[in-house]
Amino acid sequence: MLTNYLKIAFRQLRTNALFSFLNILGLTVGLAVSTFIALYVWHEFHYDRHHPFADRTYRILSVVNYGGEDVSIPGLHEAFGTEAKRQIPEVETAVRVSEGLTEVVLQPDGNPRFKEEKIGFADASILSVMGIRLRWGDAKTALSEPGRIVLTRALAEKYFGPNNPVGRTIQYDKQYPLTVSGVLEELPTNSVLQFRALVSLSSMPTLGPVRQNMYKAGGFLTTYLVLRPDADVRLVERKLKKVVTSLVFKDITSRYILEPLPSLHLDSQMAPKNARQTLYIFLTVALVILVLAVINYISLTTARATKRAREVGVRKAVGGLRNELIGQFFTESFLTTTLAFILSLGVLQALFPWANQALDLHMDNRVLQQGSYWMLMLGLWLGCSLLAGSYPALLLSRFRPQEVLKGTMSSGRSGATVRRVFTTVQFATSIGLLICSIVLYTQMRFLRTKNLGINRAQVVALAVDAEMANQFPALRDDVRQWAGPENTAVSNAAIFTNNISMWFMNTAKTKKQVIVQMLTVDKNFFGMMGIRWLYPPEGWEKKPVTEPLNVFNEAVMKAADIKGNPQSQGPPFKGMETAGVVADFHIGSLHGPVSPLRLEVVSDTAKALVERGSYLLVRLQPHTYVEQALRELKTIYDRSKPTAPFDYYFLDDAYNKLYTKEQQLLRLFNGFTGLTLLVACLGLLGLITFSVEARTKEIGIRKVLGASVSGIVLLLSRDFLKLVGISMLVAAPVAWYVMDKWLQDFEYKVSMEWWMFALAGGFAVVLATLTVSFQSIRAALTNPVKSLKTE
Repeated sequence: MLTNYLKIAFRQLRTNALFSFLNILGLTVGLAVSTFIALYVWHEFHYDRHHPFADRTYRILSVVNYGGEDVSIPGLHEAFGTEAKRQIPEVETAVRVSEGLTEVVLQPDGNPRFKEEKIGFADASILSVMGIRLRWGDAKTALSEPGRIVLTRALAEKYFGPNNPVGRTIQYDKQYPLTVSGVLEELPTNSVLQFRALVSLSSMPTLGPVRQNMYKAGGFLTTYLVLRPDADVRLVERKLKKVVTSLVFKDITSRYILEPLPSLHLDSQMAPKNARQTLYIFLTVALVILVLAVINYISLTTARATKRAREVGVRKAVGGLRNELIGQFFTESFLTTTLAFILSLGVLQALFPWANQALDLHMDNRVLQQGSYWMLMLGLWLGCSLLAGSYPALLLSRFRPQEVLKGTMSSGRSGATVRRVFTTVQFATSIGLLICSIVLYTQMRFLRTKNLGINRAQVVALAVDAEMANQFPALRDDVRQWAGPENTAVSNAAIFTNNISMWFMNTAKTKKQVIVQMLTVDKNFFGMMGIRWLYPPEGWEKKPVTEPLNVFNEAVMKAADIKGNPQSQGPPFKGMETAGVVADFHIGSLHGPVSPLRLEVVSDTAKALVERGSYLLVRLQPHTYVEQALRELKTIYDRSKPTAPFDYYFLDDAYNKLYTKEQQLLRLFNGFTGLTLLVACLGLLGLITFSVEARTKEIGIRKVLGASVSGIVLLLSRDFLKLVGISMLVAAPVAWYVMDKWLQDFEYKVSMEWWMFALAGGFAVVLATLTVSFQSIRAALTNPVKSLKTE
């Protein structure tokens, strides 16, 4: 019996090649895309669940209420973890780790210097607690003593090639030797722990005065506690308040909370608020794409119901049972779905690296090798087969043989209402996603083009190492001569990054608690960056800066309740006289308002500019060949005998990176929209093809009676175009609601205009018209004699 089912199923695939192709293509696209999205969502929901003690490992988070807002601080003093383990019996193990404070220069023995980021510090216990495996080295001793460093596999191969580097030496920060004690296997991508190398934490006091001071007095370590199996988490949180360390934050009262390790990626107080919501959106879209593909199969199968009616009638008349017919149609569904499933596997495996990189999703190929991946694929295959086959099987097997054989069954009407609903759902989904994509693009364009109050265009920031204080004046003068004095400035921090320092301060007048960002800059900074003065310092244009000046932005004046000219009033903060006030400008993202900012203006010869490292800001001329300019800039830099490799970034690039998640969302939505439109048009193409076949005789008679080609095309197309119009009415309010919620995350945002909805609807109508016209024009141009003879 099964053999006969399969023979008939293969015969149907060959006989109806176009419909089989459309069905298989639609299901292949639906399965491949929905599986890829489901894999990504699974990857994001399963962060840090692979660690041996994941179910009882917690991160300590210090929460400070300052200025009426909760500020979450993951960095703790080095003594906090050890004291917590000593004072709290419920703590089994404490792990302290920093994934990297700033960029650092590393020099493998016999190799050039490299400037690296994510070079962290950690306790020896991190390897066993977090289940980090070593390719080379002993996990028990790798980080147990000072002067040791373990490398990730990628960094080890970069420095030493494929050979075992254990025992080799690396110069840390140009002068401190560290011994390579291990090489890690590749870190899982679904982990909050991401670093390129780890130095033993006990080494930190030996790596120069800056790191020694930070080790003694700074709060920079993320601390994880592994609790005993029977520990009460809330009780441990209360005990953390009593832990005594050598670090005291004055005027700040903290409370400590324990966050489960697997929850840090999505549910931590420091995680993006909409992280989980975004994943639910992706999962919904994946389900929608899969459902649209299944709808295509059902629509096309039921549309051809009358073509199979005689087969069903004859088989029933000669004794065929309904359950046998249901088995036949389910077999055809399983065959089609199986072919699509096999093709989708190939598509997914082939496109996974490209899609992963293009969408910046940070998944590695190990996801494809996990058992859950194959369970997911098999579940989708089985589910699609049942969903795609159930309705057609029940519909086709229901035909009555007497109606079919007498010819009294209405031709082409079976399931017509269902097909209209399905087509409406497909295009409503496509139009809704298209509206979302237009709004996303418009918002991202607005963010890229909005006037920030600071001119970031064509500005390259050249990193200057702290040890280059003596070479800096000559380097600065050479760059000024090359670029022009008006195109050169200095800042102590990287603008549009998270490396700008914040101060917790109280205003002098209102005693209001304010978090103030701090930059140290030279005099040229204001003119070069196009910052507008409200109240410039006295003699600003004529006098050089000989001693540090305090310049604040408008946000500081508002927080300090200072109105009018601030230079004749008291200082906003105790001991900080106001030399000048600038208009608000952004040095962060537009998700929030402008932060209060203090600019300390110093002489361009002051060591304060470079004593902890700085950035030489250079504006390139319009239409400059950037690669050539960077080569020339590197030549100037190398002449100064630098202590660190040539390192730079563009302010535009750094600003755009602030919206990485939004750009990722835009790329995904563009892809989703294109795929849903493809699936919808495939279904529409199949339905119009069937409609033309079913009305061949009618078209021939109309042409004989004088109907024009345009009239016949309109006749065949208008019903489908009406459905697209209804789809627009359904999609518009839903898309408006969803995007209105998404835009609430931005302090500065676009308004949703009517043209966005009109553009989406118009594009869908044009696409549907082209799809329908492909077959309707062909039918209208057919010789009516041939049509009538065929009938």
